[in-house]
Amino acid sequence: MQARKSFFVGLVLLAPIAFAQTKQQKTPQLLLNAQYVYVEPLLDDGKSADPNVSPEDRQAVTNVTYAIEEWGQYKLAARRSEANLVIAVRKGRAASAYRGGHVGVHTSPTGGPPRTEAGPVTGGESGPRQDLLWVFALNPDGTLAGPYWKNAQDHGLETPNLALFQQFKKDISEAIAAQNKKRKS
Repeated sequence: MQARKSFFVGLVLLAPIAFAQTKQQKTPQLLLNAQYVYVEPLLDDGKSADPNVSPEDRQAVTNVTYAIEEWGQYKLAARRSEANLVIAVRKGRAASAYRGGHVGVHTSPTGGPPRTEAGPVTGGESGPRQDLLWVFALNPDGTLAGPYWKNAQDHGLETPNLALFQQFKKDISEAIAAQNKKRKS
């Protein structure tokens, strides 16, 4: 019984060391080798262009885009299709709703006169209360692979700190430094 207890205590004491070592090893090489990134809102259905993106998410995209530019580790891609990585961000909220309208012109398949149609558009979404930052690889067919890095934090996308971005930056910088150190030895 004493031997089991000692073994368990040893595991508990060594767990933080083991976790720290695996954290550095788990940073995928593609995050270290990527050159171009594209920043977009994190949406449930994977669409990249949604007119109903919240103003908070739009601002988070802008803030992270500026932070990437200042960092200089990656270059910004003008289009998603030109990126190696896609950084997706979402401001935390319990729920949100949107309201608007639409106007459309419909033509008849039988050749009748076109008709104009207008009407209300409403919707909403719910999600995590914490801010999210997820990093994906972009497949050649335009789909996302991963996420290869992700984190959530209360107010993690608030300026001026952008704590989630700072954590991502720190993890990448530490992994690059470890990789360089390993190459030198």
